Amino acid sequence: MKTVTKIFLVLVGLAFLNVGVQAFINPQSVMDFVNVALDNVSARNSIRAYYGGVNIAFGLFLLYGAFKMEREALILCLLYGGGFVVGRIYSILVEGTPSSFIFTWLGIEIVLTLVAFILLKPRLELG
Repeated sequence: MKTVTKIFLVLVGLAFLNVGVQAFINPQSVMDFVNVALDNVSARNSIRAYYGGVNIAFGLFLLYGAFKMEREALILCLLYGGGFVVGRIYSILVEGTPSSFIFTWLGIEIVLTLVAFILLKPRLELG
């Protein structure tokens, strides 16, 4: 199971880095997927910070965590993915049906959350 956990954390870490680097270099490219125009400096700054900087930091932590802090890295995946799932489901309930792009990400985030939970569960059990 340790090898599966390492592979999972490395893949998720690389995915976070991919999104982070794209958003850091060209924040508009990330927002084009949801038809949001970043038409001012503050908007681009915010996307660079959250989608760029935060995802780069999380991605680097997951890569480190794959080899040094598996439990903590899995907790981060569980919270990050779970937060997106809760936010997206709530939004669907109050706003209605989003694009297929959002449903694709919801599926990815559900899988991310479930796999993190499954891999984390044995590390949380006592005795």
